[in-house]
Amino acid sequence: MSAVPIRSMDTLSAQDRPHLHDATNIHTIYRIDPAASRVEFTIGKRLIFVTHLLVTGRFSDIRGTISLDEQEPAKSRAEVTIGAASVDTRMGKRDKHLRTADFFDVERYPNLTFTSRRIETIDRARGHYRVVGDLTVRGVTREVQHDATTYIPAARDGSGRRIKLTLTGALNRREFGMVWNNPLLTIPDDLTVRLQIEATAA
Repeated sequence: MSAVPIRSMDTLSAQDRPHLHDATNIHTIYRIDPAASRVEFTIGKRLIFVTHLLVTGRFSDIRGTISLDEQEPAKSRAEVTIGAASVDTRMGKRDKHLRTADFFDVERYPNLTFTSRRIETIDRARGHYRVVGDLTVRGVTREVQHDATTYIPAARDGSGRRIKLTLTGALNRREFGMVWNNPLLTIPDDLTVRLQIEATAA
């Protein structure tokens, strides 16, 4: 996981903290900024006479919300929706294939969704957590987990309070019904996923 600057919520001054709260805990709803966020994936492939190649792609259509519990971050929640048709590997023919029923089947399943179920604290002072939740791809839902690093800068330019997150994890495409392969183009089952998210307090 790449390092990002960390500022613990415990160090924020009163004026920096948001003001949505219930009787016991402070909660803030952050909306994901699609222009500043991205979802990336990397998967290998093996060609005849070529040992190994890596393919990196991204989804540009990402939206959702993060409900941040300021006092107990492990009680926070996140809901993310990704437009499957926005997949982009910088090769038009390959992207068109990825949108077919062999892979994402975007006509039947236009969105990928993730809903967090629990957040495990690894190192609160450094903003390190493990996010566990339900990922739905092609109508199939599996529990997945991602390592997360958070960065919560204080807003000083009038643009609104923002939160930044980096999440990384691994997925197996066969678990979501993507079993297509080619004897001349062997695609591994496992891929790595990286989400870089920026969100603004609603």
